[in-house]
Formats: sequence, structure tokens, C-alpha cells
Amino acid sequence: MANGDLALRIDAVLPQTQCTRCGFAGCRPYAEAIAAGEAPINRCPPGGRDGIAKLAALLARPALAPD
Repeated sequence: MANGDLALRIDAVLPQTQCTRCGFAGCRPYAEAIAAGEAPINRCPPGGRDGIAKLAALLARPALAPD
């Protein structure tokens, strides 16, 4: 799967609050960084543990504690 396609799927899981609390300018840039392997999956406070679990399942990675 290309990173762009993966970023779209990750972005669909994120809550779209655009709060920037993850350290990125919005959900899409954070999704792109996750897809590129440049950001962990546990940086979205609004997504919480449920969001981390969804990202972990999508990416076949272990769930992490919220950061």
C-alpha cells in the first residue's frame, strides 16, 4: 500500500478536531507522518485509547499508552 493511500486510511480514523495537540498542523499531516513512520500512533489526545486501538489495528502494531 502506498503511503498516500495509507495516510488516507489513517486520517479517516483520526477524530478531525484539527487541535494540533499531536504536534502537527492537523489530522492529515499527522496521518502522513504516521504513514511515513515519522510519528507514533499515540499522540492524538482527542482520539484517546480508542483511537490508538483503531490505529494499532489498522497498522498491525501494538497499541501504545497515550502520550
